[in-house]
Amino acid sequence: MSQEYSIEALNKLDDQALQGLDWKNLTCLNGRLLELHAEGALGNESFAKLPRKPILCIDQIERIDEDGIDASFTFPDDAANWAYNTDESLEMLFQDQLDQLVGFWGSRKADGIGRALSSGVCTLHQSLDFEAGKKVTFAMTRKKWVVNKTTGTGTAIFDGAVLDANGDIVLESKKVIVGILLPEEIHALRGKYGGELGVEAGADASTLSGLEIPVYDDGTTTVEETESGLTVNATQAINPELWPLRFHFKGDPVVPGNFGTHGMIALLKDIAKDKFGLSQPVFKSMFAKKFSGMIFEDPKQIRFELTGVTQQEDGSVIAAQASLYLEDLSGDLMIEAPIYTFKKLLVADQS
Repeated sequence: MSQEYSIEALNKLDDQALQGLDWKNLTCLNGRLLELHAEGALGNESFAKLPRKPILCIDQIERIDEDGIDASFTFPDDAANWAYNTDESLEMLFQDQLDQLVGFWGSRKADGIGRALSSGVCTLHQSLDFEAGKKVTFAMTRKKWVVNKTTGTGTAIFDGAVLDANGDIVLESKKVIVGILLPEEIHALRGKYGGELGVEAGADASTLSGLEIPVYDDGTTTVEETESGLTVNATQAINPELWPLRFHFKGDPVVPGNFGTHGMIALLKDIAKDKFGLSQPVFKSMFAKKFSGMIFEDPKQIRFELTGVTQQEDGSVIAAQASLYLEDLSGDLMIEAPIYTFKKLLVADQS
């Protein structure tokens, strides 16, 4: 049964009172409840947790019900209080908030741990960069909740968007699909994908500044010309010291899938500059993405591969397909198939 509290009423409660509420049945949640959820302090210690700040960029959830979610985030008034480099491209960080909200919605339906599985067309309509005091809202519309009769969990499917203060779309993502897995299923995946060392939880996010989302390592890029366009590869070292692992998630460290996506976009941007002459390429869209594995903390490397990279008549640069592979430290594949796959990744010069 839903519990009716306003954000204002929740803001007047101390931690003990907040922890006494049934978070699964609240129709709104204030920022402190989201922080407590991320710490596993709402009776969710062994189940799904939101990421901790600074990966979590959601101040509050104004509405959550059967039909969808409305949430919001306001950038700090002073860049000194922003954890990231102010030049960082933020579209995939904010795409990650959409995925997190869908997982959070699903974890209210079934005890388990949310993992993004795929999404459809993702389009950036406006630039998404740090802007002091700017407010954005997240609007999520439920399409379907599919119960898994075997495990008792399920899969949530939503359309999502990031909106500006005028209600205009900044980033739009269709058919965001998040599965809720049992803890034992996650444990098995950790054995398969190399996630058994553990990671020390991160410090208070308010002490952080100038962070950059990790991308491929310098000097690892190779480019090959083929009949269908360029094939580009680059690698990135993974180890327990990688900063996102300290905040995503507590006790269940994994690199956010959208951070791997960010790395793939960064590689395409650099190729667009170096090979096709774009001066300031920015992400525009992707047709689809699929996650079939995870980047855990044990030492390894990931390999980004772009295929069919060509320039279109309007000057934009497209990768027909982008794939992310898990490799051991010798560069041998840990798993034959890619763990991330993207279709029609597109960048263009900033207009």
